[in-house]
Amino acid sequence: MADFSKLLPPLLVGKELSDSLSCLPEYSSDFRSLSSSDRLMKLTDLYRVFVPTTMSTEIYHKLYMMTSMSLRQKGNVSSILQLNATYKWSHGGEFHGVATGATSATIIGNSGIGKTSCIQYAVEKLGGIIEVDNPYHKVIPVLMVSCPFDASYKGLLCQILISIDEALDTAFYEKVGKGKMNSQQVLGLVCQLCHLYVGTLIVDEIQFVIEHKSGKQLYMMILQLINTSCINVLLVGTNECIDFFKQAPQMARRSVGLQYGPMEHDDEFRRVCQTLFRYQYIKNEAVLTEGMMNWLYEHSAGVLSSLVSLLHDAQEMAILKGRETLGIESLTDAYNNRMKMLHGYIAPAKITSTLPKTTQIKEMDEAILPSPSEKLAYIAATEKIAEIVAVAVRDREDVVKALQKYVTVVEL
Repeated sequence: MADFSKLLPPLLVGKELSDSLSCLPEYSSDFRSLSSSDRLMKLTDLYRVFVPTTMSTEIYHKLYMMTSMSLRQKGNVSSILQLNATYKWSHGGEFHGVATGATSATIIGNSGIGKTSCIQYAVEKLGGIIEVDNPYHKVIPVLMVSCPFDASYKGLLCQILISIDEALDTAFYEKVGKGKMNSQQVLGLVCQLCHLYVGTLIVDEIQFVIEHKSGKQLYMMILQLINTSCINVLLVGTNECIDFFKQAPQMARRSVGLQYGPMEHDDEFRRVCQTLFRYQYIKNEAVLTEGMMNWLYEHSAGVLSSLVSLLHDAQEMAILKGRETLGIESLTDAYNNRMKMLHGYIAPAKITSTLPKTTQIKEMDEAILPSPSEKLAYIAATEKIAEIVAVAVRDREDVVKALQKYVTVVEL
């Protein structure tokens, strides 16, 4: 049988990957002169903007490698032995595992940071269904499903069958519905179908396993699926499922992978803000200042979905109210009126200065200030600080170290 991994699109890296992942809807400054209704409709393009980040690059490479490894195993001797063993097990026989190299990984991170969007863009770059002749065969490089809200393993199996039917125009789900197959036989069928037709299986919203009693049963079913289908499985969820995966060594071992949090206030966040800020549909064009960028970070906590919502809703409200400007006033209006439900989750983020290390004055409540030492009192009384600094500069010594001989100085 053909090596399906060779039929994947070439692996992209660097600028080529960044350009390929980018999604920048058409925009012109002339859009700002359109009618209010047209501008409001155009404003929805803001949700289509996708700026590649470190997270999207890592997810693409992780998914590509997993899919390539899985496709490379299809049709080899171990794969065929496992297929036969799975059939016997699903019909009441004893299970005999075969070493195939199949494994699983996780992508875990805060809600709203863009995990699913990154995965969807990565899946697009892996191409569509692979078809080969002699013998004729179809393979789905990546199949993506969502964990059922009630953590039902039968519900997940049905989702996989339906997704395979939609991709390959088959009727396996209908066959299961009409037949009298028990749970083990349905699982065996899904394992065989994944073995034959799927490269990597992605299960999104895996955090649902911790919210129901049947969650552990569902996870054990996923482990069985990995062991018997010879494919790689990628589990995607929020931070709530981390402790769940740590319960046992076999769960922790199969749950290693990528973990992400909100964006830092760095060059990557600045690049995203600058790209999003180009899409202005208010009549009066605004300029993105450093203060406005800091405000956006503080009130989005580095979460991309909150950032996009702020910029969208601020422009929408400015158009509807006839303000036609995008500034701190419009952004504050959107934050206070459209994002009230998120206020408890968006603690104003502390922005770390990008300046070189230097001595900074920190505000402290008087109640917690320590009593001045005798040396500090003497220096303050005799105004010797300026003299110490002057001497240090004259002698080309470190000013901070010179002051630390007399005063407690904190470097940030």
